[in-house]
Amino acid sequence: MNSITTTDAHKALDIIFIIQNDVLGTPTAVPAIVGPQSIGWTQAALLLATPAQAQALLGEDGLRSAPELAAALRQRGVGSVLILGHPQAPDVALRGHDWMDTPHASGWLSRPVTPTAVDPSATVTEAERLAHTTAQALAHGFVAADALVLARMHTASGQGWPQPWPATDAPALGLNIAHLPRLSLPGHALPTPPLFPPLPQLDDAHRTLGLYPVVDSADWVERVLAAGVRTVQLRIKDPTQPDLRQHIRRSVAAARAASAQLYINDHWQLAMEEGAFGVHLGQEDLGHADVQALAQAGLHLGLSTHSPWEVSRAWALRPSYIACGPIHATTTKDMPWRPQGNGNLAFWSHLLPVPVVAIGGMDAQRLQEAVQHGAAGVALITAITASAHPEEALAHLQAVWAQGLAAPRTLAPGWPRSTR
Repeated sequence: MNSITTTDAHKALDIIFIIQNDVLGTPTAVPAIVGPQSIGWTQAALLLATPAQAQALLGEDGLRSAPELAAALRQRGVGSVLILGHPQAPDVALRGHDWMDTPHASGWLSRPVTPTAVDPSATVTEAERLAHTTAQALAHGFVAADALVLARMHTASGQGWPQPWPATDAPALGLNIAHLPRLSLPGHALPTPPLFPPLPQLDDAHRTLGLYPVVDSADWVERVLAAGVRTVQLRIKDPTQPDLRQHIRRSVAAARAASAQLYINDHWQLAMEEGAFGVHLGQEDLGHADVQALAQAGLHLGLSTHSPWEVSRAWALRPSYIACGPIHATTTKDMPWRPQGNGNLAFWSHLLPVPVVAIGGMDAQRLQEAVQHGAAGVALITAITASAHPEEALAHLQAVWAQGLAAPRTLAPGWPRSTR
């Protein structure tokens, strides 16, 4: 491939990259000088390019897949890469999708339809808008994976450049679930939703879990069910525990007898074999769990999320519920994330059409706040298991839940805040 000169750069490729300003520390969207002699692009914090543009930067001929191009760019020093797709892309996988490769996440990212959708191979207008809003997200403290998800969402809603980044304390305006892109699992195509059954509708379609104790034995499962709980999770982290299957089997029987919803944390194969109502998985579990087998078996699925890109990946699977956390600081698990707070809980509860479960650092006061901020369920651990009188604690928490339902619902903010 012949070198592309600086004079021809904007006519031919007009690559947009985002680079960290060393003086001000503010990410800025910048048009790149293109070709093998380009200066600066290998130091970009984030680079956006079509496949042809990426090959030009690398100085290569021939067809390479979007994942291969992104990996090659990152090997040259680029921090994160988004390979832009378009409806006429030679690579079928890029028709309607982008490929994202960042330190925190990689995968196919769907491209929500924008009010003025533009083919990025024909004009840089969409790429410029996306670069601008991504730079704003980076400046607000989001990592690249989160920034790209939010930028796609922001531009799809029609609120993109030159509009300012939305304030986190302003009411949510103009956003709906159609604006949220879907992120695939690593090495997988985006699934065709829906995959998992919705939760049974109770008195309110968005209040389908209630108090949600997370306990570590069948004894505890039976105890909280006897106290009136109707959603419970069995979380035994050690897969080598000799009586693991027995705990699951007893818990399944107890939940059936109480007409309750039992979720098994992590041990998805045993959950299927023993006929559990559902499985709860963390993001780290998605790489080895057979989600297709779970869906075909008719199990309900709950997924943990801690940031926008994790919500995007969870939404791609259309789970039965999505857990949002940690809402508050917690000592039960080491977390690399900052607490999301009630604002993020309200934002995702407002946006997502599936129940959202609040988890992390919950006590009675925070439980009521979570319900008022839209939580369809609140996961509780030490508030119950560390209590000297668990049954009394559960009765009090049930009363607090009812108070939260009766209280006015808090308005959702205009945007989430960073958790990294």
